[in-house]
Amino acid sequence: MRRVARAARGSSDIDPEMPRATQRPARRQQREPRTGLRLAAVAVFLAAVLAVAAVVAVSLHVHLPFGLNAKQAPNTTDAGPTGSTGPTGATGAKPVRTVSVATLGSLAAPASRIAAVPYGTGGALLLGGFDAAGSPTESIQNLQAATVTAAGILPNPEGSAVAALLGTTVFLFGGSGSAIYELTGTTFADIGSLPAVTADAAVATVGDTAYVIGGYNGASELSTIVAFTPGSSAQTVATLPVPLRYPAAAAAGGDIYIVGGSTAGAPSATVYRFDPRTNAVVAFARLPRGRDRESAAALGGLLYAIGGANARGLRSRAIYAIDPATAQVRLAGILPVALADTAAVAAGGKVIVAGGTDEAGAPVATIYSVTPTSP
Repeated sequence: MRRVARAARGSSDIDPEMPRATQRPARRQQREPRTGLRLAAVAVFLAAVLAVAAVVAVSLHVHLPFGLNAKQAPNTTDAGPTGSTGPTGATGAKPVRTVSVATLGSLAAPASRIAAVPYGTGGALLLGGFDAAGSPTESIQNLQAATVTAAGILPNPEGSAVAALLGTTVFLFGGSGSAIYELTGTTFADIGSLPAVTADAAVATVGDTAYVIGGYNGASELSTIVAFTPGSSAQTVATLPVPLRYPAAAAAGGDIYIVGGSTAGAPSATVYRFDPRTNAVVAFARLPRGRDRESAAALGGLLYAIGGANARGLRSRAIYAIDPATAQVRLAGILPVALADTAAVAAGGKVIVAGGTDEAGAPVATIYSVTPTSP
């Protein structure tokens, strides 16, 4: 189920999402011809000379030639772009970053597309994932504070499954098949199945119900939203406007927000809102750029979309904050490295971001904490 990243070079020179290494070629391509640069340099030099002359004139009460006034005009720098996805303030101003990112720990081995749930005291339970060879794994790891310990094994090796914590019980959905497993202590029980084989889906919980969103059945992308409540069978309750593979999702205020994902291999910029009370799905907001294979978590009244990949397979360093109250989307922080295929859960006042794939498509072992630093 794992998609290998395509090698690609070049990205926007002002794109905060892309790895720095891929931005250097773009900068070279955007340089003006040398003649233009030389003329610009001469113009800057002459402007500097005139400015110095103006200062001298003020000091010596000298009248300037060419009708120039010795009094300096006020600074009238134009305001920069504004709106839900742009920075505000003077031209060139950087958007305010409102989260800090720090290394929290490390997985036992590099892995991507791990299933994860909040667990213990501000920690997380990390289940399965793909290893460095691209094979699904059966390991379960328990992260508490900065320490990762082995916590059992899955019934079968799984990558691209999703997990949910309902009450105090952990449930694992899909992956290589359609099974729903319930974890009791260190023992898994097969308690049912999804309507179809489901990998590369998103999951979010509202109350005592988990919603498995989109995904891939081995042949095509899925457009279903499947609800599961313990004690009942899983059932499809809604349909997405388009099929989505590799989306991310998080719940806030009783609604579920579905971020990005890909349709026919093309990453989406749309954020959908799903209302479990009415089963309605509507377009809610837009990311600055289309992406898939990101992760998402809700914390402090905001949703955070973390990393991901664009249409060329380039990984992203961006962390975007999405406000459920206003639909505003803004850059909130930057990952130390570009990543896709991470797992993210909110726990203990932070978002835990585990594993993923780097710029080369290789899995990583690093676990980061993303912590809000300002409103």
